[in-house]
Amino acid sequence: MIKKEKDWLISTVYTRVLARVMGMQERNLSSLLRGTSLSNSVLINPEENFITIEQQMRVLENARSISGNDDIGLHFASQLHPSIHGPLGFLVTSSPDLHSAIKAFSEYLPIRIPFGRIEIEYEENWLLCICEFNIELDYYVQRMLQECFAFIIQAIVGAVLGRAFTEGVIQLKHNKPDYYPSYRKHIYSPVYFSQTANVFKIPKKLIYTHNVSGNPEFHIHSQRQCQQLLNRLPKNTTSTVDQVQHILLSSPIGSLTEAQVAQRLFISKRTLSRRLKVENTTYREVTEEILSKLAVNHLQDSNLSIDSIAHILGYNDSAAFRKAFRRWHVISPSEYRNKLTQ
Repeated sequence: MIKKEKDWLISTVYTRVLARVMGMQERNLSSLLRGTSLSNSVLINPEENFITIEQQMRVLENARSISGNDDIGLHFASQLHPSIHGPLGFLVTSSPDLHSAIKAFSEYLPIRIPFGRIEIEYEENWLLCICEFNIELDYYVQRMLQECFAFIIQAIVGAVLGRAFTEGVIQLKHNKPDYYPSYRKHIYSPVYFSQTANVFKIPKKLIYTHNVSGNPEFHIHSQRQCQQLLNRLPKNTTSTVDQVQHILLSSPIGSLTEAQVAQRLFISKRTLSRRLKVENTTYREVTEEILSKLAVNHLQDSNLSIDSIAHILGYNDSAAFRKAFRRWHVISPSEYRNKLTQ
């Protein structure tokens, strides 16, 4: 389930960074906060405050409008060094190696950016960081956030290696922008646009590189702090299975493919398969469970013939349906119906 925006809170540190990038003064902070119902005090107060995801997205929209620069997101992204992320940043920079740092950032990302998700996959020569956003976004805000994703991963890898990271490959979903030359000032690895997913590839040969600033004692302390913060977040009680079932039951049976269901969840077919595997099931098992329950409901609550039920459930012939039903319930549809009348 996608959490409601009101359940998410974002640190004001990111808005403060954005205001500094834009060279704003106290007197004009209100323009950055326009439409959020927030007062300047949330940024002027030195203590960390929190705003809703809806307010944060409005701030990003205002920033682009005020600056008049399409590349404002890139300049903002370039300031998102690990230390900006509070306890999460400390956990990353104290990790023993690059692999641990990336995994920690992925696992605890919700405590700082709860509308984002980073999943880790492995290819023959690469570790892949795949970024997804769990909310619908304006194209330009989405582009800004995708640029932030690219820089944040670059900054984490660079901090662990203790040098500029140039060996990666970056794939972003948005189209190549007119200000593309500016990327070369901030992003050191090659960037490919109009891709199907936001992916940052890191060479496998580097992932167990020792962290030049690793600190075991500080790492344990930071991990404990991050876990406490994660435990306080609103819980997502709806599983991927529930999401898939809801989509399938909201459409004519058999009308959607696995790829189309994944698309409606704003993820790839591969990611859907992986998430279902974590929940100890597969897409086929989920669909078969739905068909099994619908078949039983039709047999119990209607006078439909077996052939009609087979047709409703998308089977080309009743023999295939009967075979499937026997696999699900051991007995045939007719035998099941007869038992109901006994």
